Amino acid sequence: MAPTLTRRRAATVSEQLAVLAEPHRLLILRHLRRGDQYAGRLARALGISPSLASHHLAALVDSGLVTRRQSGAFACFSANREVLLQLHAELGRLMGAVVPTEALVTAEQCQR
Repeated sequence: MAPTLTRRRAATVSEQLAVLAEPHRLLILRHLRRGDQYAGRLARALGISPSLASHHLAALVDSGLVTRRQSGAFACFSANREVLLQLHAELGRLMGAVVPTEALVTAEQCQR
């Protein structure tokens, strides 16, 4: 049996999805799947300014989707695989149980 989606967990998932609802952040996560990256390298790879990359990285770190560690004078970022797997599992539970098409009500049936 799948765990119940609590209000608190629903709020967390909603916040994480809101953070991901920005194309640059999705692209950053795609790059981080390949391994740890520095902000400057991510900015160059995405063709954006370092300040814009830092802005998006801060939002991803605040949401818990990305982790930051200091490496000398530079910050190194990585995808938080545990949190991303939890989000993936939650979305699977929410959307994975597809209703058979014969059980769906058509628009015409709703209007009767």
